[in-house]
Amino acid sequence: MTVASTPLLAVRGLVKRFPGVMASQGLDFEVRAGEVRCPLGQNGAGKSTLIKVLSGAHRPDEGEIRWQGEIAEFGNPTAAMRSGVAVLYQELDLVAGLSVADNVFLGHELSTMGFARRAEARRRIRALLDRLGHPDTPPDRDVGPFSVAHQQVVSMARALSLVGQLLIMDEPSAVLDADEVRVLFGVIRELPAQGVAVVYISLRMAEIREIGDRVTGRALENVFPPRVPETPEVLVVRGLAEGDRFSGVNLTVRRGEVVGLAGLVGADRSEILETVHGARKPTDGTVEVDSEQLRQRSVGTLLTRRPGSADERRWS
Repeated sequence: MTVASTPLLAVRGLVKRFPGVMASQGLDFEVRAGEVRCPLGQNGAGKSTLIKVLSGAHRPDEGEIRWQGEIAEFGNPTAAMRSGVAVLYQELDLVAGLSVADNVFLGHELSTMGFARRAEARRRIRALLDRLGHPDTPPDRDVGPFSVAHQQVVSMARALSLVGQLLIMDEPSAVLDADEVRVLFGVIRELPAQGVAVVYISLRMAEIREIGDRVTGRALENVFPPRVPETPEVLVVRGLAEGDRFSGVNLTVRRGEVVGLAGLVGADRSEILETVHGARKPTDGTVEVDSEQLRQRSVGTLLTRRPGSADERRWS
């Protein structure tokens, strides 16, 4: 791949402060036309802050942004979009109640002399959705009932409809299955050949190795905090089940720990936690808090429970 020598976008000494937080301190970053650039860093490293500054959602407190060699100030997302910067945010930006077509072209509607060009909009959307591997999605369908993964596809179609010279993608694969990720990567590989630069953010190292041309990160020390002596168990879940939805769930959380539940969309992570919390009724299993088994309860009774109380004893 041939990449231009002069950066399409260059950030120097970026500083962004929020009350009580230094979100970005002296950040340098650049991307050239026709490359896929991957900023790399743990949660809290400032990746999302960088995106929001580049998209015009935030203004930097210090530093310089150069776009095509000239100093630029993207005062708002519309200004960034008009300059050729399109962003696919991690948070879905769709409007429930509007159709696929209306969402894709929201803010940059196709019109002539004030009249909407709906037939042209539908034609373009069908082409975008076909490109993303979802040719059967009706352009006139309300996006509200769509699954999160399907809504993400519509958001990607929206970003592609906006793309000029730079497309920024923040965790686009987080809710996609393996086949959808392969389609996404196929689309991303097409863009550099058209002179479009891509900033691709992901916490999945395998994706970065596969799709990235250059990676920007920093040396890491003490990635994980030092181990501390084993602490008491505050939550123990054994054999938790809810009908045919899930079964045999075991979980232990010790005081001072951060425990994560991982899984694809539809893996019932939220439903498991809702059952532990009392929002759903289990069909089997036990939950212990501070070594006491909790009987069937509501969310409210768990919230008002005091350590040492006589909540008992087994799911009924």
